[in-house]
Amino acid sequence: MARRIEPTKKSMPEVLADLRASYREAAIIGPEATLKFLERTFAGQHSMPNAVKCFAFDLLAECKAQLGDWEGCELAVQGALKNIAAAELDLGAELKKSLPTMSLFERGIAARSELGDFEGALQLCDEALERGLGAHYAAKRDSLSWAR
Repeated sequence: MARRIEPTKKSMPEVLADLRASYREAAIIGPEATLKFLERTFAGQHSMPNAVKCFAFDLLAECKAQLGDWEGCELAVQGALKNIAAAELDLGAELKKSLPTMSLFERGIAARSELGDFEGALQLCDEALERGLGAHYAAKRDSLSWAR
């Protein structure tokens, strides 16, 4: 009788690296291909770690914004925000390094503005500033201050 081959279990950084590599490959074709890739990833990865989901939702927010789907972008931003605490806990160094280039806040502010949720856009500006993401978000907050 043959021995059963045990499945290999990847670490969270390896899962994240795989997600990013596959996303880059799909992005070469365009946002429609990245959307298809991400939808398949979410459908097929029932056990994706929440920390990695934060990054996956961030990529989805970027993709939805490129396609002009602001409602979808907002939902993706909400998914990323829901999982950001897990990313801080399990992939803290990677999150800290990646946060300035992530789409979460930039695209989230744009989506909320497009949808008329200026108070929500201001909240994202404030959260970005709390996370030390810089003067860019202070300027965005100032430009939206009329909404308060």
